[in-house]
Amino acid sequence: MSLPQTLLDPVPGTLHVLAPEPPAGPLVFDSPHSGLALPEGFQPAVDAAMVRRSSDTYVDELFSAAPRIGAPLLVAEFPRSYLDVNRAVDDVDVSMIAGDWPHRTRPSAASERGMGLAWKYAWGDVLMHAGPITVAEMQHRITAFWHPYHTRLKALLDHTHRTHDRVYHVNCHSMPAFGHKLSPDPAGTARADVVIGDRDGTSCDPAFVDCLEGAVRSLGYSVKRNEPFKGAELVRAYSDPAQGRHSVQIELNRALYMDEATREKSPRFVSLQRDLVKVMEALRDFTKAV
Repeated sequence: MSLPQTLLDPVPGTLHVLAPEPPAGPLVFDSPHSGLALPEGFQPAVDAAMVRRSSDTYVDELFSAAPRIGAPLLVAEFPRSYLDVNRAVDDVDVSMIAGDWPHRTRPSAASERGMGLAWKYAWGDVLMHAGPITVAEMQHRITAFWHPYHTRLKALLDHTHRTHDRVYHVNCHSMPAFGHKLSPDPAGTARADVVIGDRDGTSCDPAFVDCLEGAVRSLGYSVKRNEPFKGAELVRAYSDPAQGRHSVQIELNRALYMDEATREKSPRFVSLQRDLVKVMEALRDFTKAV
């Protein structure tokens, strides 16, 4: 069954969906942090390059073969530091806001480091904004970016679950090669090639996670689970393995495919992209067999 057109329609500047080729299966991929387009009216205190410093640049391209294995790929188009859809909607740092925030807040460890729903720091200790932003500005970001992305992802997952009685959600990210000032691991910590997060075994069928890890390791990459990334809001909110709703996060070390200083693709980009096709094919085959 093909996806309804309403699930494929883009929201310009916010999101687009790459449609799966038939036959579609129970897999859904999303790339929430690869967006680079600065929203209209956004006036940060730093230049565009600094705004984009935290983006998972090229991750949407690396997983662009998802449609060929029968899976949609949802892509956010805006920078994560402007509005991070991988945070809960109440993960708001009120110190960033001028006036009283009229909604409940539930700050996380990430927002305490300056990486909440909207980032306090563009990178390190460099402030994103010259001063507090207005309540109206934060509400606009939530309405125009957070809600459309979550609504679309949920709709894709729900449709897939109705069609196949199960859904496997792969949440796609990249990470700097080393821990840094804003990260949960100490600055300078060397990271594995790939980190798989299943919230300590609670968000996904362990056999699916084993398949993912095995496919990655078979291609010669080093892998860690849940260290330093376990999966955040997009994995937490939409996973319920007992109901056939499985969600897993994959983090790719940026040193595998890009120069982190220049943000340019490295010669290894093509080989990693090719290897990820093999990984996605292994996941497709797993879902056919269960």
